[in-house]
Amino acid sequence: MIYKKRADHRAEASYRVAAQLLESAVPSGPVVLKPNIVEPSRPPVTTDVRVVEGIVRALRESGIKDILVAEGSGTGDTLENFDLLGYSDLGVKLLDLDQEETVRLPVAHRHVWNEVIVPEVLLDKFIISVPVLKEHSLCGVTISLKNMVGILPAPHYSGYWTYKKSQVHKYDTHGCIADIIQVVSPGWAIVDASQGMKDHHLSGSPIEPPLNLVYGSADPLEADRFGCELLGREHTDILYLKLIEEDRREGSQQ
Repeated sequence: MIYKKRADHRAEASYRVAAQLLESAVPSGPVVLKPNIVEPSRPPVTTDVRVVEGIVRALRESGIKDILVAEGSGTGDTLENFDLLGYSDLGVKLLDLDQEETVRLPVAHRHVWNEVIVPEVLLDKFIISVPVLKEHSLCGVTISLKNMVGILPAPHYSGYWTYKKSQVHKYDTHGCIADIIQVVSPGWAIVDASQGMKDHHLSGSPIEPPLNLVYGSADPLEADRFGCELLGREHTDILYLKLIEEDRREGSQQ
């Protein structure tokens, strides 16, 4: 199910979407919010802090006290990027995932990698992907599942070019995304579609008029399909979404 709210007031919209998700189930244990802070650029390149603010409020009201906001920026220092974009005012712990201890997790249905190295801190957490709705120059779209590329620790996935997660583009990017989702997958997606971005994920054109929407789902794959519709794209044309769906189907049959 997709929960949608007009984003005239972004924090209030995301609060209401999160509250609707929480009516069905309250995550047990710590929660990690994973926004898209790919670089130190303001929305709509990055997730509007007001969207995260509303989610934090809803989680706290549901009784969840252990809330983290985590990212590993592709460009710049993650904590400095957080500060520049107003995240330091949220009153929650901010994590730079490039600085955390890591573990190696095997990939059951390998597309590119036999294993994926991830920050250990994520393993016992309920993850909510909080992306911006954008088209992507290489992958077609970047929404909640592509957003998880940011968890890859830069010490292990940089070096192909200046982008700190550049190893994901050295091989089959779609297959790499599908491998990541097999080992660390978000439980929910709450998407900042308050503006939306066309043509390119960094230098594209803000959608005019703005989409003026925050939406969410307990199924991030469903959220990304809906996002494709908002962007005027066919989700069946996005290869990594097809791979993730196939992996899910194969896993359910075992």
